[in-house]
Amino acid sequence: MKKALLTTTALVALSTGAAFASSIDTPVADPGKSHHSHSAATIVWSGDANIVYNAPLAGGDGVVSSDVDLDVTMTSPGTYSATVSAGIEGGAAAGLGPNATVSVTTPLFNVSVGTDDANGGGADASDLYADIDHMTGVGTDEDSSDWYVSLPNFGGWTVAVSGDKDMSTTAGKENTSFGLTGSIGGLTITAGGKNKSGGASVSTALMGATVKVAFASIHNGTIANQESGVEVSMPLGGLTVTANSTTTSGSNNWGASVATTVAGYVITAGTDSDSDSQVSLSGPMGPVTLHVDWDSSDSALTTATDATIEAGVTYAVPGTNGTTVSASYSNADDDFSPGTQVKMAFKF
Repeated sequence: MKKALLTTTALVALSTGAAFASSIDTPVADPGKSHHSHSAATIVWSGDANIVYNAPLAGGDGVVSSDVDLDVTMTSPGTYSATVSAGIEGGAAAGLGPNATVSVTTPLFNVSVGTDDANGGGADASDLYADIDHMTGVGTDEDSSDWYVSLPNFGGWTVAVSGDKDMSTTAGKENTSFGLTGSIGGLTITAGGKNKSGGASVSTALMGATVKVAFASIHNGTIANQESGVEVSMPLGGLTVTANSTTTSGSNNWGASVATTVAGYVITAGTDSDSDSQVSLSGPMGPVTLHVDWDSSDSALTTATDATIEAGVTYAVPGTNGTTVSASYSNADDDFSPGTQVKMAFKF
């Protein structure tokens, strides 16, 4: 115990010295003064952990497991600032360097480079293009970028380019994408392109409603398919009603949905030309939060005749920072994990 205590004390002393050293900027200009100016550079460790009991969809015995995610974020502030972030899952500290994401913010442009998490999840620049339901979207391999460069204030517009780290291959070059978004004269405009595909949309307020029109040319490797659509969203009393109509690859489609809030519950319901209906409900139920999603389309994880459903309750433990207890069933893999599950989660 004595040796452990001495070791711990030594580590604290070393870490305190290291933290102090990392906060020192540059010596002051006057050599006669011994103090230094200090920056606000930070190193922040954060993470989450959970304990789970899950009964699988296929039946059989339930399984008890745990999971831990640990993240470190280092920030050097200023007009030109830099942030280094990395996830260390399963104790894989050796991946801290190669898996890190480095983001740089400047007065003119921002750059994010990282094989796992460029621009917060590997988002593509073409994601700035906002299409309409049933339209294909630009890029078949979404959220795969290793680098992302954006100009957040390019004459009132946001312009971005992204791509793979290896630009020497044909596949790497084809994953390069661009996007832009901005407003002019009451119109909100978005656009995006990737390889041989591209699209643009325009939305505006009209007679109390929001109207959006979108056009795209989506190349499937052989030919370019033309897509177009229009969407109208309008508040009616306590409801928001949205309807859309699209043409994709010569096929006409439509969709309609309604959203409202009743007694603290957010409720949405919709259907479309594919005979696919959805209902979602979430809100407080006593001390817990209830969340239910139902979709008439077949679940990909169970039999072909099963609708997709997720239902669960979550209890936020008072007096804690992010500790929750939840119970759920899901035959999807979206808001809850597949199977019947009881989970206790913690944030650090």
